[in-house]
Amino acid sequence: MRALRVRAPQGSGCGPQLGNSQQLSPLSETLPQFRDLGTWNVSQALVRSFSSTARNRFENRVAEKQKLFQEDNGLPVHLKGGATDNILYRVTMTLCLGGTLYSLYCLGWASFPHKK
Repeated sequence: MRALRVRAPQGSGCGPQLGNSQQLSPLSETLPQFRDLGTWNVSQALVRSFSSTARNRFENRVAEKQKLFQEDNGLPVHLKGGATDNILYRVTMTLCLGGTLYSLYCLGWASFPHKK
């Protein structure tokens, strides 16, 4: 999408009033200051290093994972990943049930008056 720039006519009361001798400097005149400091080269080097470092480090195993998760072996999808998924599932369920029981305990404790 292209940005449109609308200019108000001179003397219309919109924006700063510039005479013929006054002009705003374009942004391109201020950019060479940064190039002189070396930040332009550093930012280009960072962009190059971040955009090309992690592309070919790992094998593409999407097809293997698709076969594993799409085969019909009677397991729910959240347990098809193997032992790690089974352990994570059991830990999650234990924490959920423990938290539910603890919240019910706290609710019961708070619902009865206490001695002062």
